[in-house]
Amino acid sequence: MKTIICGSGDVGYSIADKLSKENFEVTVVDEASDKLNKISENLDVKVVSGSPSLPSVLLNAGAKDCEILIAVTKSDETNMVACQIGYSLFGIPKKIARIRQQDYLKGEWQKLYTKNNLPIDAIISPEQEVAKALHRRIISPGTIDMFELSEKKVKLVGFKCEENCNHLGLTVRELSAKFPNYLANILFIFRDDNKFVVNSSTKIQSNDLVFMVVEKENLSDVLMEFGHKEIQAKKIVIIGGGNIGFSLAELLEQSNTNISTELIEADKSRSEFLASNLQKVTVTNGDGLDNEILEEVNISEAGYCIAVTEDDEVNVLSSLLAKRAGTDQCMAIINNSSYTSLLSNIGIDITIDPKIITISKILEKVRGGRIRSDYSIGDGFGEVIEAEIQLESPICNKNINEIDLPKGIRIGSIFRNEKIIIPNSKTIFNENDDVVFFAETKCIKTLEKILSINH
Repeated sequence: MKTIICGSGDVGYSIADKLSKENFEVTVVDEASDKLNKISENLDVKVVSGSPSLPSVLLNAGAKDCEILIAVTKSDETNMVACQIGYSLFGIPKKIARIRQQDYLKGEWQKLYTKNNLPIDAIISPEQEVAKALHRRIISPGTIDMFELSEKKVKLVGFKCEENCNHLGLTVRELSAKFPNYLANILFIFRDDNKFVVNSSTKIQSNDLVFMVVEKENLSDVLMEFGHKEIQAKKIVIIGGGNIGFSLAELLEQSNTNISTELIEADKSRSEFLASNLQKVTVTNGDGLDNEILEEVNISEAGYCIAVTEDDEVNVLSSLLAKRAGTDQCMAIINNSSYTSLLSNIGIDITIDPKIITISKILEKVRGGRIRSDYSIGDGFGEVIEAEIQLESPICNKNINEIDLPKGIRIGSIFRNEKIIIPNSKTIFNENDDVVFFAETKCIKTLEKILSINH
C-alpha cells in the first residue's frame, strides 16, 4: 500500500519505520534535509525534499497513486493543506492529520472537516489523547497503564507486583486455575530490562510489571488479589496549564467525581484563561518548582501530582519535589524516551510518552477496516490490537491448537454476544468475534495475515 508521510520528526520517523516493516511502500516528505538523510540511511523508504504543502512536491512523492497520506509536520496548517491537496488534486482515499491547535478541534467547527470543505478523514490530537491516557490512570488506582477495549467491557491494565503480592512464584497456568471466574488473562511482563510474552509456565516474580486483560467488573478484585488496595485520590495537582493540562482538567470536571483539582500555571495570562474556562478547578499562577507554591496548593495532601509542562526537566524536578513533600503518586510527561528507564528508580511512578500515544492512534487509523483499537507498548516492544474476525480469516472456525501461533503472539480475550470469553486451546473463533491480541513487533506481519489485513 503506497503511503506518503509528511513530516520527518520523531513521529514521522517511527511511523515510517513501522509501516515499511509491514510491507507498506512508504515515501517521507519534508524540508529538513538532515532528518531526511537519517531516514534514508536507516529505513527502507523513499524520501523527497520539499514542502508537503506544495502540489509539485506531493506529485514527486507519488501522490497520483498514493492510498494513504499521513500529515505529521510541526505545522497544523501545513498538515491541513497537504490533506486538501491530496484530496482535491490527487484523490488520495485516506488522509490523516495531526492537529495540535485546540481552536481547530472545537465541536462548533467540526463542519469544517468535510469533503466539500477540508477533507481530513482522521484527526489526531496528541494533547487530547495524552489527557485521556492520564485520566484513565487516575480513575484506575493501582495501575501504571490502562486501555479500554471491546466496547469498554474489557480493560488492558499494567500493574507492579510488589513484595506483598500473595501470588509470587505461581505460574500463569496456576493463577488461571486459582481464579477461574475473574475473566482475566496475563499477556506479557516487563521484568528488569526484559520484556516478554508469557506462556502457561511463566512464573510471577517480585517487581514484575504485569499486563493483563480483565473484564471491567472484575478489575478491582483482581488488583486486590495482587496486593493493590489503592483508593481513589481525593486531591490532584496538575503542574502545567498548556493544552494537555487544560484538557485533563476538563475531563476531571466532566467525570463528576469528588476529586478536588488544583492547577499550577507559570504564565499569568494563561492562568487567567484557565480560571475563566474551568468551573471546578482552582488555578494558581506560579512556578511548579517553587516550594512555596507547592505548599500553597497543599501538595502533601495530593493523591496524584501530574506534571505536564512542555519541559521534561521541569516535569521531572517538580514531580520529585511533590514526592518529597508527601504526594502519593507522581506522573510526568516525558518526551525524551532515553529518560524513561531512569525515572522509576528515583520516585516517579508513571511516565507518559506523547509520541507513543500519537503513533498508536495513527496506526489504528491506518489499519482501519476490522481493526478497532491499536496500542503501541513498551517503546517498540509490540502492539495490542483489537480486531473483528472475518469469515475469510485463516483462524475463523478454528481453535488455537489448529492455528499454530508464534510465541510472540498471545490472545487475550474474545467479546462475543455481549459476553467476555478467556480463550483456551479448544476455543473456536467465530465470524464477527471481537478479539484482543498482543503481538511483538517482529510478529505483526504474521498477525496481519491471520486477520487477513490486505495492504
